[in-house]
Amino acid sequence: MLRPPRFLAAQLARPTGSFGRYVMSPFLNRLNAAHHNMVLEDLAIAPTSQVLEIGFGGAALLERLCRAASAGRVAGLEISEEMVQMARGRLRHWVDADFLQLSVGSVESLPYPDQTFDRACTVHTTYFWPDLGKGLAELQRVMRPGGRLVLGFLSASDIARAGLDRYGFSLHSLEELKEALAAARFKPGLPRSRSDLRGTLYSLVAERY
Repeated sequence: MLRPPRFLAAQLARPTGSFGRYVMSPFLNRLNAAHHNMVLEDLAIAPTSQVLEIGFGGAALLERLCRAASAGRVAGLEISEEMVQMARGRLRHWVDADFLQLSVGSVESLPYPDQTFDRACTVHTTYFWPDLGKGLAELQRVMRPGGRLVLGFLSASDIARAGLDRYGFSLHSLEELKEALAAARFKPGLPRSRSDLRGTLYSLVAERY
């Protein structure tokens, strides 16, 4: 059964119910696999890294972060309660070992002490942040000096081409994201990109001052 665009856009922003858990989550894990590869490479995780993922969705990348930071710690923050419950089941081994901390919440108010993490990432979430500057400021607060943040996102022109800006997706150009990072005391680097059926996908690395 076809779903209306507004419903699908809402599920992308916050997967909910059985549709979010059993349809959107595995679909997006498969669709984003190559993008996750690029983001994971750019994070350059060491075994002892302290890693945070914002908006982990179906938890495919989160699981890979746990494997990469095997002697460190990992935290995942997600706005969807259903996705947190799903991740607790999928990644129970790491949760039970007190290696992985899962929380429900928003990037604008992170439940972590200052300078906790040396690596952080988020993929396909910045479109939904109510306040981009505040979210980046919070990430700056919880990251250590010299820490690495990686943003994964679809180009603003491709979001507009798909008409998603009519359904709650904010349009942030690459330059606007770099300017917002600089304002939040990150040093953005050169982005990498790849293409798929959605358009141009970016991985943008920034270093925390």
